Amino acid sequence: APLAGVPPRDFAWTRGAPDTFRSSELVERGFCRDCGTPLSYRLIGGPRIEIMTGTFDRPDRVVPTRQYGTESRLGWVVGIANLPSQTTLQNYGPEKMATIAGRQHPDHD
Repeated sequence: APLAGVPPRDFAWTRGAPDTFRSSELVERGFCRDCGTPLSYRLIGGPRIEIMTGTFDRPDRVVPTRQYGTESRLGWVVGIANLPSQTTLQNYGPEKMATIAGRQHPDHD
């Protein structure tokens, strides 16, 4: 998962705190209680909170600089950018796209 780390003192949630799930003895994961969107990853007692880059208003401006936990990476992930691709519109078509209403909150704070 692409994450951006920041010291907790330099970070604040703008629309209330997310719910959390302690996924192990070491880690707590934050998520939206209304839609289930994953929001954060935090080593309990660690010096940083990791925010899911897709949750930023401009995720294209948050460029990863390092990979962690690569021992768990699936072998096919390395070549995924080279696979044939299509946009959501190409996949569903304009008629189906016209029926889709997003339920995730577009903060844009």
